[in-house]
Amino acid sequence: MTAQLIIKFRNNDFDPSQADFVNDLSRTANAALVYVRPMSGGAHVFRVENISNTAQLTEVIQRLSTRPDVLYAEQDAIMQHQKMK
Repeated sequence: MTAQLIIKFRNNDFDPSQADFVNDLSRTANAALVYVRPMSGGAHVFRVENISNTAQLTEVIQRLSTRPDVLYAEQDAIMQHQKMK
């Protein structure tokens, strides 16, 4: 199972896509995180890989939310395009 997270950091003046920082986030989350892209408003999207269920995803979000540099972390609802009839 993979999921995506939206993480907003307290400091907007750094690049959270740097490998060392992503590795540090992964250690905090106790899960493999991959930087995906920035969002408008200063938040960033990360992919969580190799998690087994939603309870584990909830734990990852809770661990990341305890970091002093994280303003918030939440699951990204991946939008699916629908065909118009």
